[in-house]
Amino acid sequence: MINLYTNKENCCGCTACLNICPKKSITMEKDKEGFLYPAIDSESCNECGACVRVCPFHKKEFEEKIPKNQAVYALRHPEKSVLKKSTSGGAFTVISDYVLDQGGVVYGAVFNDRFEVIHSKATDKKQRDQMRGSKYVQSDMGIIFKEIKNTLESGKTVLFTGTPCQNDGLKSYLKKEYSGLILCDIACHGVPSPKVWTDYKAYLEEKYNDTIKEVNFRCKDTGWRNSSLKVEFTKRSHIKNMQEDPFYILFFSHLILRPSCHECIYASYHRVTDLTLADFWGIEKSNQAFQDDNGVSLVLANTKKGKDLIEAVRNSAEIIESSHNDFYQPIFEVPSKISTKRKVFWEEYVSKGKIEVLLKFGKLTPAQWVIKKIAVPILKKTGLYHVIIKAYFK
Repeated sequence: MINLYTNKENCCGCTACLNICPKKSITMEKDKEGFLYPAIDSESCNECGACVRVCPFHKKEFEEKIPKNQAVYALRHPEKSVLKKSTSGGAFTVISDYVLDQGGVVYGAVFNDRFEVIHSKATDKKQRDQMRGSKYVQSDMGIIFKEIKNTLESGKTVLFTGTPCQNDGLKSYLKKEYSGLILCDIACHGVPSPKVWTDYKAYLEEKYNDTIKEVNFRCKDTGWRNSSLKVEFTKRSHIKNMQEDPFYILFFSHLILRPSCHECIYASYHRVTDLTLADFWGIEKSNQAFQDDNGVSLVLANTKKGKDLIEAVRNSAEIIESSHNDFYQPIFEVPSKISTKRKVFWEEYVSKGKIEVLLKFGKLTPAQWVIKKIAVPILKKTGLYHVIIKAYFK
């Protein structure tokens, strides 16, 4: 019997194995934490080994810390209405506009009608707009790799956006290079549990006795640097920042991340994609004139294809060249550290009342409150936060 992974730290849930199985013997099943893992039907499996060979989640070694040919850009969409609806500076909108205008197809994460996160496709800008903004939940990929391959085989250009491991899974599944494929990943700090998100949504609907109509994980009503989780109901809104909202706190405390995220092989400047998108933290120190509290995108062009694409969209956005010394993104240095409370959290979450445990752990300790509410804002204002973070992760 084939064994796809030895422990859960060895599986990122990219679905490459599911998509490549010739006998359709693999299904993705939820564990107690709500994460999807491949399960093999022993009766239909012919043990061909395709699933094992396609798995991209193996340790990668690099000689140098930073790739010599990687280009760094700061990007800002010229329209404030777009910036407001984007996680950072609207880079995804600029890039996807270009692809759609060329008759291409865009694949990315969206909310379905139950506000679960799934991967879907867009052939026009209205569909694409649903992909804007961060979704702090691991997306359900289904069999979208197969659909992407069919789209590429039809001759259309494809822009795929997702986490680094999802991108690597797609690359491994396709087995060959496609000139029409543009791979784009995000600076991923880890994917939170879909189960906890589902339970939290239910809690909010019960609390407000209302139905969710819209979700924005990075609402900028109070600025890009102090973004909030905003949940719109039919009659009211729930809006809490990163120091107040229980789900946000669980996410940033690393209590509800997928186990593989803590040993992520993609936490590196070496990317598996053509383009990498992130928040340009540090832009206020490297280029004060480009700073904008509506958001600025960091773009890493990792391949010639990525650099050519940035050149192609120069007239559609404000773009300046930058360097690795100008920004700070710790996730390019090391994976998100596992919380010492993770095991206890999940033991209680499974055995006790979910909401009771969610709210218990989803609040800052006094020490965390002082650090996040007082120390961090002061350090950011003085510019020392940038220096400390870079020094800490070196």
